[in-house]
Amino acid sequence: MCKVTVPYSTIAADELHESDYVPLVNLIGIYFQIRDDLMNLQSTEYTKNKGFAEDLTEGKFSFPVVHGIHADTTNRQVLNVLQKRPATPTLKVHTINYLRDQTKSFDYTHSVLDSLEAQTRQEIKRLGGNAALEKIMDLLHVETPELM
Repeated sequence: MCKVTVPYSTIAADELHESDYVPLVNLIGIYFQIRDDLMNLQSTEYTKNKGFAEDLTEGKFSFPVVHGIHADTTNRQVLNVLQKRPATPTLKVHTINYLRDQTKSFDYTHSVLDSLEAQTRQEIKRLGGNAALEKIMDLLHVETPELM
């Protein structure tokens, strides 16, 4: 396994040190992928750009979908929808409602995103802070809906 380090070559030689950015890059990558999975199933903006719940049409085992499958292993509903790869909204809407209301997969996904965002921001801080990365995290932030 390759360890990625970035030397600060612009610093005086006596202050030269290396920082390990792998944990930060891993956190950002995981956060972004889970966020993308959630947005694909919930965001009207994603629907405009990529189509409605395209991950279901493509049969993808996204983060909320995997949670929904594991939340009730006796119910094969989500697996059946993934196998059918529906192009029309009817089955997709039903599956999204199931993931939201029955398995609470979107709530779980939001909680994981909140935790990953906090870890990412802490890692940015540990590495000395970075206004540009903090701004990116602000832009990627997903509001957790109020629980009823």
